[in-house]
Amino acid sequence: MRTSLTEEQELLKETARRIAAPAQIGSPADLERADRGATWRAIADAGLLGMRQRGADGAPLASAVELMLVAQQLAAVLAPAPFVGAALAADLLARAKAPPQLEAAVLEGAQRASVLLDLNLEELSDGEGEGVCIDAQGADFVLALTRGETPRLVRVAIPRGAERDGVDLTRPIAVVAAAPEPIGQVLSDADLDAWRALALTLVSADIVGVLRGGLERVVDYAKTRIQYGAPIGSFQAVQHMCAEMLVEVEAAASVVNYAAWAVDALAPADALLAARTAKAFCAPAAQQVSETVMQAFGGIGQVWEHEAHLRTRRAMWDRKLFGDEASQLMAIAATREARG
Repeated sequence: MRTSLTEEQELLKETARRIAAPAQIGSPADLERADRGATWRAIADAGLLGMRQRGADGAPLASAVELMLVAQQLAAVLAPAPFVGAALAADLLARAKAPPQLEAAVLEGAQRASVLLDLNLEELSDGEGEGVCIDAQGADFVLALTRGETPRLVRVAIPRGAERDGVDLTRPIAVVAAAPEPIGQVLSDADLDAWRALALTLVSADIVGVLRGGLERVVDYAKTRIQYGAPIGSFQAVQHMCAEMLVEVEAAASVVNYAAWAVDALAPADALLAARTAKAFCAPAAQQVSETVMQAFGGIGQVWEHEAHLRTRRAMWDRKLFGDEASQLMAIAATREARG
C-alpha cells in the first residue's frame, strides 16, 4: 500500500477541490441559493461519474482511492451534490454488465441514478415495498437488489415529487415504492462484497471530509474571534478541543485510506472487513467531532443560521448509512468467528 498520493492523485484532488469550492454551503440560506445543477454538470463534465467504468481488461479506470479523494473534497464544503449515490450506482451497473446505453447515460450525467436502501438504511432494498433512496437529488431511477441465490440488479423509477428533506439537509432523500425492472447479469458474492466495501468506504470518506472541513473552519474562526481582548485560539480550552478533533480526524482519514486501497487491492471479503473497520471507527467520530465543532464555535454554533448543525446532520446521516458502528462490529465479529 502506498502511504502517499501519486502526482495524478494530487492533481485529481485539486480538480475536485476547484469543483467543490463554488458549491460551498455556509448556512441553510446558501442551500436555497445553491445552483445544484451547475455543480452536477461540473462533476459530470470532469468525468468524475465515469471513474469506475471498466476498461478493456475489466478493471475500473480509477481506483477507490481516487473516488475517496473526490468524496472528501465535496463533503468538506458540504456540497449539495449526489456524488456518493451516483458513484455507487455506476459501480453496480458496471458489475452487473448493464445495457451499454444505460450505463453510458449515467456516466455522462444524462440520467441520474442512485441506490435504494431498506428502511433500516443498512442494505440494498429488494425493490419490493418501500425503500429509501439516498442522494435522490434529480435522480431518474434507483438500483436495488433481489434476494435469493441469484441476486439480480433491478431498476426502480422515482416518481416526480418524491424528493424530500431528510436529516441531512444538503442531500435530499426519497421514499420509493414501485415495481422493479431486472437489468444486467447475476451478481456474484464477490461482486457484492466488493461493492459493499466501496459503499462503506465512500460513506466513511464523506464523514472524514465533513469533519476535516469543520475543523478547518473552527481553526480559522479561532484565529479571528476576539474574546476578553485576545483571539479565542489562544485559550488552552479551545486549543485542546482542536487538538483532540485533529487526532480523531487524522485517525479516521488513515483508516479510510487503507479501506479505499483495499477495495481494489485485496480479495473482496478482506476488502469488506477493512471497510467495516473504517466505518466502525468513523461512525462514532462523526458524532464526537461534529458536536465538538458546534461547541468550539460557541454561541453562533448553536443557531440555525450557522453551518455547524448542517455538518452535524450530514455526519450523523452518514453514520447510519450501510450500518453504524454497532452493526459493523457485529459483522466483524461474525467474520472473525467464521474464520476461526
